[in-house]
Amino acid sequence: MPMKIMSNEQRQFFGIYAGIPSDEQLVKYFHLDDYDKSVIQSLRTESTRLGFAVQLGSVRFLGTFLSEFTTIPVEVIDYIADQLSIDSSYFGLYTRIPTIKEHALMIQKLYSYRQFNDKSVLEYLEKWVYEGAWYSTEQESLLTDRFLNKCINEKILLPGLTTFERFVSRIIEEVSKDIEETLINVPDEKELERIDQLTTLFLSSSTAFSIKLDVLKEPLKDVSYFEIKRGFERVKEFNLFAVDSWDLSSVPKGKVKLFAEYTAKTKIQNIQRMPQNKRLAHLISFISEYRVVAMDELLLTLEKYFTGIINLAKKKEQKERLRSLKDLDNAATMLSFVVGNLIDNQISSENLVTYIQTLREKQEVVEAVSKVNRIVRSDKDPIAIKELLNSYSKFKRLLPDILTYIPFLVNAPESKIAGVWNLLKEKGYQKISVEDYKSIQKFLPQKWQNFIELNLDQTDKGIVIAAIELFIKGLKAHVVYLPYSHRYNDPLQHLIPKKLWEEQRKSFVSQLGVAEKGAQAVDAFKTSLALSYDETIRNWKDSNMARIEEKNGCSELVVIPIKRREIPNKLSSFIVSVYKQMPNIDLPESLLEINQRLGLTECFSHLTENKSRMEDLDISILAVLLAEACNIGLSPVSKSSMESLKNDRLSYVSQNYIRIDTLTAASNKIVEAYQKLALPYVWGNGEIASADGIRFTTPKKSIHSGHNPKYFGKGKGITYYNFVSDSYVGFHGIVIPGTIRDSVYLLEGLLNQTSILTPGQIMSDTAGYSDLVFGLFGILGFQFSPRIAKSSETKIWRIDKNANYGLLKDHSKNYVNIDLIEREWDEILRVAGSLKSGTVQASHLIRALQNQGNPTSLGKAIIEVGKIFKTKHQLRYMSDEEYARGILEQLNKGESKHSLYRKICYGKNGRIYQSYFDGMENQLNALGLIANIIIYWNALYIEQAVAQLQNLDSGREITEDKLRLLSPLVSEHINFMGKYSFKYNDQLKDGELRPLRQ
Repeated sequence: MPMKIMSNEQRQFFGIYAGIPSDEQLVKYFHLDDYDKSVIQSLRTESTRLGFAVQLGSVRFLGTFLSEFTTIPVEVIDYIADQLSIDSSYFGLYTRIPTIKEHALMIQKLYSYRQFNDKSVLEYLEKWVYEGAWYSTEQESLLTDRFLNKCINEKILLPGLTTFERFVSRIIEEVSKDIEETLINVPDEKELERIDQLTTLFLSSSTAFSIKLDVLKEPLKDVSYFEIKRGFERVKEFNLFAVDSWDLSSVPKGKVKLFAEYTAKTKIQNIQRMPQNKRLAHLISFISEYRVVAMDELLLTLEKYFTGIINLAKKKEQKERLRSLKDLDNAATMLSFVVGNLIDNQISSENLVTYIQTLREKQEVVEAVSKVNRIVRSDKDPIAIKELLNSYSKFKRLLPDILTYIPFLVNAPESKIAGVWNLLKEKGYQKISVEDYKSIQKFLPQKWQNFIELNLDQTDKGIVIAAIELFIKGLKAHVVYLPYSHRYNDPLQHLIPKKLWEEQRKSFVSQLGVAEKGAQAVDAFKTSLALSYDETIRNWKDSNMARIEEKNGCSELVVIPIKRREIPNKLSSFIVSVYKQMPNIDLPESLLEINQRLGLTECFSHLTENKSRMEDLDISILAVLLAEACNIGLSPVSKSSMESLKNDRLSYVSQNYIRIDTLTAASNKIVEAYQKLALPYVWGNGEIASADGIRFTTPKKSIHSGHNPKYFGKGKGITYYNFVSDSYVGFHGIVIPGTIRDSVYLLEGLLNQTSILTPGQIMSDTAGYSDLVFGLFGILGFQFSPRIAKSSETKIWRIDKNANYGLLKDHSKNYVNIDLIEREWDEILRVAGSLKSGTVQASHLIRALQNQGNPTSLGKAIIEVGKIFKTKHQLRYMSDEEYARGILEQLNKGESKHSLYRKICYGKNGRIYQSYFDGMENQLNALGLIANIIIYWNALYIEQAVAQLQNLDSGREITEDKLRLLSPLVSEHINFMGKYSFKYNDQLKDGELRPLRQ
């Protein structure tokens, strides 16, 4: 039996009107041109002319001829009647069946409509659906929507609902079988046998049986030696398959990822019950994709494991030095006194010892010298090295596995890392000798050279620890990489290939709106920067944002902190009068109401992409979303008396429907609907956005959490880095381990977001700021506008060495290296083009260019570009109060939204008890989705409340300035806790709204 692929809404409104067409739809489908009118005028009566025109507009809009005219909206009839200057009441006389059929045939002939079942049409449509199903990973309901629109736009008359759905589902099933067949033909027969054995039991220990697939699926949980060893075993199992020789290029990457994701997340029984070809195809996809996941998790755990050991050693060194500072002070004071006297009195060398003894006892001087020698930092024998040597066994025991199972490469073959590790690979398990050390001495960091020179008996230990330390640093900087890794690849290898870049260069340069040649770019930068200086100097005296002060004989730029505007009492009363009218509501009620209006749950498809036959699936989805966002677990929302809310059902829905792509689709649907409301455009037009992180403690052990005492105390946590439009709605979110510098993710989030919003100006707090980020933003055409929190952060640059910048002359003595920009310009453009086209991930590229504080030549060039854009921003910030205030107000919107997040995520004291990254990502994006639902709901009712105030007092003037003070983040009327009833309000099913409070 063909599967059901259409949503309930698609079936309900197939071939009929779903409501009143929008103004755009009326113009597109129901406008009558001169040819239409000439055909219509040939008909005899006004009723037949109007009836024919309505049939014509309807078939253009719906793709089929209506058998029942009572569903046609009055607005459609009136719109067409006005064009024909006919009274719309004449349509009621258009009832004669033969005439209606005759007109339908006329339309088909005159307008070249084709029948769906024509052989040539079927062949054409089959090919189109097949290609769409083969290459696309979109939900089947979306593919069906696109196919429906194609038929309508190409004048192919739709068949009946059943025929249409069976046609599409048959081809989708055919595509699935062809993909399965293609995949299972990749490995040889012996390998297929071993692949199929992944779902069978094996003896994992002397007393326990396991299933190999479950072992491979289990992510690493925490940073420990035992988890690392399990990670190596997992990688070893994946390496048993000849994945590198598999050619899966004929199957779309998205399909392989979809099969792999389903295999990883579903229960083993579901895989075991599949037909053999389908099972094998899913397992092959899983092996291909998840060996990368297994390696990335292993490398991440190794990175954190060794970083923890190294940081602990450094911390002990710092602690020891602090403890010794008092002794150092006393010893240094005494020696200073002695040496000072020797210099002042010019004592001869033969009387030196005698004179010293007149000043201090000889033993005192000897002890002081000894203390200084022991305490003063020495690169030859640092305390950190001694601490690392005490942990030598932790390094050594993992070295064989690293050498065997991590085939990493170094993007600079002549680098220190390559030199040291080439020796280790050559020696294998053999001890490293002093002669070996001599051969690689130049590749070792100086501190290790100094130590080994004085401790030749520690040569083997020193080189092993130094090698792993270099390896970890290389991983972080993307100097060390694995070709098939996602997290630890070489971003520079993922830039648009140079040959292809030469072909696409002009197109990208045109899109970016920048100069094609380096010299032209520098001239444009020079002109633009000079204009910014001129404008700042011209506005300086009228600006209250900065001043120049004399301090200690030096001139200093001082940025004045901007204060929030106070709201007058009169306006405050207006705000209160609006909010008082908002209906009191329980959180589940708002979810149900918005789902009735927007059909958000239609965005949630099953992992297998099959349509579920479960009744009231929407209720289950909403309950799971609320449980995730409120951080309360499934128990409080489950009800054994309701099938849709039973705990097992909710657990199933959580595993199979809640994931990042479905959450994103639902959030995008809200954003699109929100932008159609009137009030959000008062708050902002969507051209401005901000990004900031909200921190969550994660008590459970996880490799995806990080330390930060400021936010998490002694524990660990994660950051939900989220993007907020100037109209308050959220449009993207990223989960970051710990509190890694936000600027690394700022550009990535902006480029990866898929909503209809296209902000051009991005605001962030100071943590989102670096010269490199400024440069990348500027080249890509974005205005990056971080807040300037301290005067010390204000450093302005110049290009023209001879320009006189007046009062800013003494503060603009830093010069941009324009020669470097000009030399690297083509590579800068290739980086921008690669980011724009999505071939490289921004966060990885930024880390590679930064190279752990030692930027590459290309990175330095982009930093120089960044200095120009940063200077333009800072000059404007210091001289344009409205610009600076706009940044503050936008950041305040983000902070206020974080307050809403905290109110929603009240369960378990706001701590996230997830160990795996997918779980963290799903839960926090569910939180973002629920916040957007609240924002949309609030905007609806604020509009109604304002309208009611206006109706009650027609003389009241409600200006946009007043409306701008309102916010859809208000939540006092919402009950977040305790009441979890999921029952639709029938009075709201047709888009009606609740009554406001009086």
